[in-house]
Formats: sequence, C-alpha cells, structure tokens
Amino acid sequence: MCTKGKILVTVLARVVAVAASVSLGSIAAPRVAVAQHPVDVQRLNAEGEHFKALAMYELLPTRAVTAEARIAAAKSSWALGLNRKAADAFDAILRDPALSADTRARLTLSRGVIEFQEERYPEAALFAEKAVSLLPEPSPLRGRAHLLWGQSLSRSSAYSSGVEKLEAALQEASSGDKPEIHFAIGAAEIRLGRFSDAERHLKAIPTDHERAPATVRLLATIALETHQEDRARFWIDKGRKDYPEAFIDSWGNYGLLQAALSKGEMPVARDVLSEAEKQYPPSDPWLILMQAALEQAEWKHELEAQRQ
Repeated sequence: MCTKGKILVTVLARVVAVAASVSLGSIAAPRVAVAQHPVDVQRLNAEGEHFKALAMYELLPTRAVTAEARIAAAKSSWALGLNRKAADAFDAILRDPALSADTRARLTLSRGVIEFQEERYPEAALFAEKAVSLLPEPSPLRGRAHLLWGQSLSRSSAYSSGVEKLEAALQEASSGDKPEIHFAIGAAEIRLGRFSDAERHLKAIPTDHERAPATVRLLATIALETHQEDRARFWIDKGRKDYPEAFIDSWGNYGLLQAALSKGEMPVARDVLSEAEKQYPPSDPWLILMQAALEQAEWKHELEAQRQ
C-alpha cells in the first residue's frame, strides 16, 4: 500500500474511533448531537483539530452539510497530507454555481497550490491563471495567485515568463509575502544569468526570514559565478556563522575551494580539501567535485611550471 493509502486508512480508523466514542454518550444527552452542527467542522478545522474535523464531517447528515463545512473538511484533508482527497473535495465544491467570486478564487488558488506541492507545475500554472482571472481588481490575494503562477512557470523552466508574473505579484502582495516573491525572482534571475537583478532582489529579504539561509547560499553562488572570490568567502562565512544548520553540508567547502582556485591560491585550496576529507564521507558529491577540481588545477599548474 502506498504512503498516502496508509495515511487515509489511519484517518478513517480514527474517524471510526471518534464516532464510536461519541455514540457511547448517555441517552439523556448524547454526544453525537454535536455532530449535527456544520459549524463544528469549521471550528475544529480552524483550531487545527483536523482528525476531529473529518470525523465530525463524516457524521453530518447530508441535509445538514453546508458549503462552509465542505470547505473546512477539504482543508483538514489537505492539512493531513491527503492531497488527492482534498483536491477532489475542492473540485466538487468548485462545481457549485452559488459560490461567490472571492470564494471561487480562493479555492481555485488552493487547488493550484496542491498541484504545485505534487510537482505538477503546468497544472498549477493553469489554476493560478484561472485564479487571477477571477480577481479583476488588484489585491494581496491576486498577488498570491501571481506568485504561484510565476513559481510554477519557473519550475517549468519558463524563467522569463515566471519573472514577469512574479514582478506582478510584487506589486500587489502583502508585506508578509514579499520576501518569498523576492526570493523566487532572485532564483529565476540567476537562471537567466541576470546576476545584478538577482542580487538586488535577494538582498531585499530580511535576515530573520525563513528563506535567509538559502538566500545567503544564492548570494555566494552569484559571487562565485561573477568571480568575486572575496565576496563569495564573505557570504559562505556568514552562512556558516549565522545559519550553521543550513550550511552543515560540504557545499561551503566547495565554494571556498572554487574561490581559492580562482585566485590561484593552491595551498589554500589544498587545505580546504583536506578539511573536507576529514568531515565528509568519500561518497559525498560535493567532495568528489572538489577532488576533481583540485586535481585538474594541480595538473594545469604542473603543466604551466614545465613550460617555464
């Protein structure tokens, strides 16, 4: 059985358990009565009690189910990692012609996020485009739709189009979403070789943001690509100091070795490799690249010495 199947079985088992416990209440005041109110599904979902929310939803009589309860149940399925179940529920809800435009746009965006999480980026882009079309006026919600659209296009290697949508997102996004947008633009601009633009966006990300460690790595990458060896060393050292858990792998050593080789500092490069060989296993991919790079540099250095 696949992982998602096991999760679904677990969810259903807990639903049955909750239902059983509810039905064991006293006859005078049966606990199952709480399941007669759709608002409880919404409340439990809002409180993060997703197993209980699904249990409540399964116990609701069909006539008592509201659109809000269906949405809450779908969100709980999503929160539990049941993406396919959540997607099917959202699709069913979206077929309701009575939905408001705002609710339809939000659910469409949620469907796109699910596709993005499942790495179906073309489908995610289509849902994001649909969400944008449902929101004629600029708003933070439309900014999020543009963000998803841009990220999906970038993940599909359509970097220029992705940056265009991300720039649109930046104009409408809330302040809380802007760091993520700057990061997405910076990463795409690196792919396009537009390093100065990438650096400008990456430096706009606060140092306490969750994207900060990855941002420092990208800034070090830009410095290496543009042969700014001292800047590369600065960013790698900063990453190791400020975000040690994000720099626990050998990529930092690889960057320092590349900087040393670019400056012709062979002894420094040898020291960097020696340190890395003590810290990481022989199968480490960055270590293997470091060994190959130093070997090539040593061979080139020896050849030049012979010519002299």
